Amino acid sequence: MDTKKIFRRLGLPKHADDIYESLRKNGPMIASRICDATGLHRPSVYRALSALLYRRFVYVTKTGNRKIYHPTDPGVINTTFSELSDTVARKLAKENIADDLYEQKAIRLLKGFDGIRAAFDDVISHTKRGETFYRYTSERDLDKVNRYLSKDYRILRDRKRLERMVISNPVSGTRKKPRLERFIKYVPPKANLFDQNIIQLVYGDRVSLIDLDAERVIIIENRSLAAFQKIIFRQLYDKLPLP
Repeated sequence: MDTKKIFRRLGLPKHADDIYESLRKNGPMIASRICDATGLHRPSVYRALSALLYRRFVYVTKTGNRKIYHPTDPGVINTTFSELSDTVARKLAKENIADDLYEQKAIRLLKGFDGIRAAFDDVISHTKRGETFYRYTSERDLDKVNRYLSKDYRILRDRKRLERMVISNPVSGTRKKPRLERFIKYVPPKANLFDQNIIQLVYGDRVSLIDLDAERVIIIENRSLAAFQKIIFRQLYDKLPLP
């Protein structure tokens, strides 16, 4: 089983395959032992473990206050990947889309609190050091959105020196603290124009859509689509007035 290839297709974070294979080789371990066995830093290990737990490729038992991580049977991974591939293939066939189109695009569907947190983590994982990512945000409750962020989200974002350009509604945007690495403009305050409680993120080769009301996420990995969305963002950003 080529876990690296399968995990990449499923959209799991970098090093998820290393952690899974280490658990298979060395047996159940606590997080600190995983760090030692893989040589990875703690934030990377926890980010990958979160995604593996979400996919049920890893499960946890407790001994006292210690969490012990176990690998699931490899058959679970193969089954998950096969089911996902079959589902997408059937949908594409119904729409008469060429089979090789799916090979060029990956789509992840996430849900719930953990799904939204994983979407924000995905931005950090798949944006290169010093690059810019783009955010449309029509959230109604900024404090609630901030609770979705991992504890180390801002630390890792600043460590990679990521810049971000933001188009926001005025209610949320005016509450954001000024930062040198963040450039923000507001959509003019017209009734019901930008209050859908949706966030769109454009980064690297990916576009992510977050429905905060339903707690649903779609992440699309496609180089051309991401480039297209970045152009649209910049064109709109340039036309908006300064705050």
